[in-house]
Amino acid sequence: MSRTSKARGAGRVTPTSDKADAANVGQVAEQVRSQSPDSHGAPLAGQALRVIEGERKAHDYLARLNACQADPDELAVIVSMLYGATLRGFCRVLAKALGVSHA
Repeated sequence: MSRTSKARGAGRVTPTSDKADAANVGQVAEQVRSQSPDSHGAPLAGQALRVIEGERKAHDYLARLNACQADPDELAVIVSMLYGATLRGFCRVLAKALGVSHA
């Protein structure tokens, strides 16, 4: 096979390669979902660690706030960087500090 015919054939898609590619994309997407720290498929221990991390961030912020070393802009920056289990842990500590109780 000449170099030009190899180049022409390189971009060619066959029906079997389409099916194989689609299956491969599905497998990769499933692996990404299962490895995502805040996905529902993540181990509970991983989510618990993220909740604890969020709680720690909230305790740190509240300590700085009580020492008059923090402001609302800092709170906005912290919250903007949190999501998922970490955000839940952060909000849980703030709610307790504000005296909010859930029924």
